[in-house]
Amino acid sequence: MSSSNESGNADSDAAAPTNPWSSKGNVGDAGKIAGFMASPGVKFILTGFITLALLIPTMLVWGLVEERSRRADDVAASIAQGWGANQTINGPYLVLPYMVSEKVDKHFKQVKRHAIISPSTLSIDGNINVEERKKSIYKTQLYHVKSKLTGTFDAVDLAKIREIGGAPLPSQAFLAMGVSDMTGIRSDISIKLSDAGNRKFSPGLNRIQAPHIVSPVYSRNAYPKHADLRSGGVHLPLADVDIKESMAFEMSFALNGSKDITFVPAGSSTALELNSNWPHPGFDGRFLPENREISAEGFSAVWTVPSLARGIDAVSFSNSLPTANAAIKVNFVEPLKFYQITARTLKYAIAFFSLIFLAMFILELTGRNAIHWVQYVLVGFAMVVFYVMLLAFAEQVGFNIAYAISSVATTALVAWYVGNSLGKKHGSAIMAAILGITYLVMYLILNEEDYALLVGSIIAFGAIAATMAVTRDVDWSSRQVATS
Repeated sequence: MSSSNESGNADSDAAAPTNPWSSKGNVGDAGKIAGFMASPGVKFILTGFITLALLIPTMLVWGLVEERSRRADDVAASIAQGWGANQTINGPYLVLPYMVSEKVDKHFKQVKRHAIISPSTLSIDGNINVEERKKSIYKTQLYHVKSKLTGTFDAVDLAKIREIGGAPLPSQAFLAMGVSDMTGIRSDISIKLSDAGNRKFSPGLNRIQAPHIVSPVYSRNAYPKHADLRSGGVHLPLADVDIKESMAFEMSFALNGSKDITFVPAGSSTALELNSNWPHPGFDGRFLPENREISAEGFSAVWTVPSLARGIDAVSFSNSLPTANAAIKVNFVEPLKFYQITARTLKYAIAFFSLIFLAMFILELTGRNAIHWVQYVLVGFAMVVFYVMLLAFAEQVGFNIAYAISSVATTALVAWYVGNSLGKKHGSAIMAAILGITYLVMYLILNEEDYALLVGSIIAFGAIAATMAVTRDVDWSSRQVATS
């Protein structure tokens, strides 16, 4: 009887399927697999793979940041089209046409060329009022500048034209000044010449060109489709003015623009003074201000560019105004544009993931319960969502508040989840402290970029040292910690 029962049980056991991943059935195989997957060495390597795999969704978030940034630039450009794009002011110059014989298609012909003469002295005084204009959730900086220009043109020496074989045409001489976006002009541009009274400029540069600096933010999309960035400007004929005599001038105009403004030091000696209500100026271009004062109410800055530093001849023979590359540029920038700083935050994502997973790994080794690799993945996704929340809230309330909201929410979620999974006393509090400190340090690094490498290297060294100290007695091939 007993033998038949034993035989029946044996047949039944033989027929039943076994699952190596289950605790039932073949206990030996399941134990080997579970033991292998639970060993600290395998878990450590697995978390490394998970960290690398999280770079894929992180890069997708980075793409989202770039797409939103481009959208913001497009909106800013659309606002600028109705107001005025970034402006480049280049001039005034005295332009003297002359005829010269040149070989064209194997024949010599008389062609018209231009001698472009810089004023001997030029002083620019600008008052810039900046305001933020918002459209939907995006905003940009618009400005209105009132400028006064004074200076002197020396008497023109026609002999210099004849020395190069040219026949000067003094009756066709004219003044020219480059203005990159004429849609921003908000007043007539008038000039007072010595012994010639007040006169008004006419549109265009009278068949000469003016290369303008184009902002990398707006590019050419900020300008009307019909705008020619090479010929934007104004001119004034001087048919009844004796250019063989020195000529003092005084002119003023009002101009709208956005984001930044550029002044080309057109005079052989140029002095520029700017005053503005914008408290966050960015000084760019070839020349930086000699003196500047910046406060919460705005800024004032002074530049002096002598002829040697300018590096351009007082008289140039060309069909184009002197290049705008040797220029003075002021950006009306946001203190920290959140798209840029959010993208910078993503640069530290791999280090951030590594630190948090390392903390989880150490807590797991010292806790009662093991953390499954799927739980590491879920925590990783929570940290990726932090960046999405940061971007979304930053567009609404600014970066600082968005960072606080996103970091607190992510810290609370991950600390609760990891602490509950570990079954370790004060596990949630420990994880919350680690996350909080990590987010705080990352915020400080973002605001002190000059010290980012130094601080990051110290943190990395500290994390590795702490891991070595905690795991020095770990048997990496099993779940047991050696006791000495």
